[in-house]
Amino acid sequence: MSITKKVATKITPLTSARFFAALFVVFYHGWPGLRRQHDFLSRVFALGYTSVSFFFMLSGFILAVVYLNSGEPIDKRRFFVSRFARIYPLYLAALALDMPHFLHAERYVTHSSATHIILATLASFGLVQAWFPTLMGIDFPSWSLSAEAFFYLLFPFVGPLLAKMRGIRSIALAAVFYILGIWLVQTLHSRDQAYLPLPHLFIFLIGVNLGLAYRSLVQSPIAKSALERIAPYIVAGSVSLFLALPLFSVDIPERFLQHGLLAPLFALIILGLASENRFILKLFSPGWLVTLGESSFALYLIHVPIGAILRLPIERFGFYMFLCYVLLSVCLSILSFKYLELPCRQWILKTERVRSSERVLTSSLMQ
Repeated sequence: MSITKKVATKITPLTSARFFAALFVVFYHGWPGLRRQHDFLSRVFALGYTSVSFFFMLSGFILAVVYLNSGEPIDKRRFFVSRFARIYPLYLAALALDMPHFLHAERYVTHSSATHIILATLASFGLVQAWFPTLMGIDFPSWSLSAEAFFYLLFPFVGPLLAKMRGIRSIALAAVFYILGIWLVQTLHSRDQAYLPLPHLFIFLIGVNLGLAYRSLVQSPIAKSALERIAPYIVAGSVSLFLALPLFSVDIPERFLQHGLLAPLFALIILGLASENRFILKLFSPGWLVTLGESSFALYLIHVPIGAILRLPIERFGFYMFLCYVLLSVCLSILSFKYLELPCRQWILKTERVRSSERVLTSSLMQ
């Protein structure tokens, strides 16, 4: 059995985990009383923005597993068409959904000029808004898609170079990226560049190296068996360490948490979930949970526009209306995935005659 086929059976827990990471962002943006942080749950949800770093790392991991499998150069046209088909149709729909709220806020709240509105719109539709923080405004979470697009542009060139390293060397290089990345975050802090793609690049590269190390690991029966045995413990331990931050009110500057300080914990979670441990597979592989994971990209993009539409009812009716909003967002994300995202992606790939790895493993490799 090929490595790609093996990975397809292991990736399901990662697909499911994406739903919880996206839901974490939803609660971060809307949990009532979040800013007061008087209780444990509020302190937990106040860390929801860290899911973005998890997504960046997971993206690098998946791309490495899928595209750096053969050791041959990446077909750049096939790769870019596949990436465009993966993110842009639903991204375009989310921008359109949030456009009325954006125009209203720019016109009557911030009193922006027509030039600024036009430039912000062009930046968002061109996926470059993260490079110009003053132009961010349409569906605010989409700034991370702008960063992701930058990572996609680099991957066909950087990925094959990183693929020359395997095993321990990949892990060592990931450690170097981590140290240099945190240093860069500290250096850029005074310049208020929290959303620029560059300070987030290192965690994507860590994900690529993690994927390469994982591929080497599963080729060794001894190492593979060891990972399977310890997987539940490393996942549970990593999640527990994460929860210890709000439990004990650990004071860590937000700029570090936002830019991948927790990368070691995320790496352990990804490795644990990617193992073939039977308990993890049973826990994270139910069909309904995988469907939620497949719909997580839609949930991430549409929850803010929906929240803007329901802002007044949520403010009036509080917690229970917020729960209704979350449920509505989840339901609409599933419909968006099934009837918009997936058909559009398949149509683009078919039209462009691209038989990508995503098309073959579309239910598993969603990031």
